[in-house]
Amino acid sequence: MSDLINNHESFDENVQSDKLKLLYHQSFPAIFFSLIAASIYVGILWPKMDSKLLFIWLSVIVISSFLRLFLFLTYRHKNPQGDEVLKWERPYFITLMISSSIWGIGAVLLSYNLSFLYQTITYFILMGMAGSALTVYSAIRYFSVSAVAIILLPITLWFLFLADSRSIMMSALGIIFMVSAYRATLVLSDTLHFSYMLTHALGRAKEEAEKLASIDMLTGINNRRAFTELAKNQVEYCKRHEYPVSAIILDADHFKNINDTYGHASGDAALQNLSNILQNLTRASDVIGRIGGEEFAVLLTSTNVKDAMLVAEKLKNWIADNPVHIDDEYFSMTVSIGVASDDKYNLELLLNNADKAMYKAKRAGRNQVICF
Repeated sequence: MSDLINNHESFDENVQSDKLKLLYHQSFPAIFFSLIAASIYVGILWPKMDSKLLFIWLSVIVISSFLRLFLFLTYRHKNPQGDEVLKWERPYFITLMISSSIWGIGAVLLSYNLSFLYQTITYFILMGMAGSALTVYSAIRYFSVSAVAIILLPITLWFLFLADSRSIMMSALGIIFMVSAYRATLVLSDTLHFSYMLTHALGRAKEEAEKLASIDMLTGINNRRAFTELAKNQVEYCKRHEYPVSAIILDADHFKNINDTYGHASGDAALQNLSNILQNLTRASDVIGRIGGEEFAVLLTSTNVKDAMLVAEKLKNWIADNPVHIDDEYFSMTVSIGVASDDKYNLELLLNNADKAMYKAKRAGRNQVICF
């Protein structure tokens, strides 16, 4: 359950990050559209009111636009990734609210002394700005809802305050628009959120499927296919740099007796114990894998045959000296190990030679290391 909760929280953060990236990408032109709309609005009002007030309002719009422009350019320069993107959510919201407030409150202050015609023109310009905000900022719902409310609410309340029939009808029109916008953002935002959530869920499922396809379920190490693929890459690396490469193949001795005597759960514990020892006694650059029922392989990079023999002896002794513990019961086990080295960098030949040496170790009495 906790894994599901953690995955859901991780998805939510990833989705929010993706939506914020989308906003920074798609809403950049909105800065210039706002400037154009403000210039047109000032041009409409210019013959009817004090030009100084219009110039002040337009100057404030320009300053807020430059503030948003600076934010967008800084974001693109920083190019944040992952969780770092979420730190840019608050600055975006703050600058959006500043710009919306200048439109919503400023337009009321400019038009409250004008005729009803110019107030109506102002109202419809603000509705256009609100409709634009609804479209541009819908990726994050509270962004679009807040922007629409701040743009339209002041003038809607102003018309209600005037209390004549025409003003009340205008305010009713604004309320209907805001309610419709609220419902629209709910649908748009939920659809987009679900789409991003599904994308991340499918990506996570693909990663898990690929992981399961390459991991041995019992021991947690590479299965035969994954071991072969990784080992090929390491052999090619050693070939390019002319480093020695060696292989170890080990097989549990009398493994059937362990299953028959102690049960299959003990046999599983024995294999898990072997894989743990292999992981602890090999390097990160080495490749380990379970390539058969009780058979394991290790590819040792940059390792000559002499050093590979030392590693194999260490593995043999460690396995023999550390009994397997399960259900308050201990039992010992040993392994037969074959070692091979190849200066031709032929992985198949290298593993075959190590396998032959391992079978020779079994025929020689088990619990020993033989080099091909």
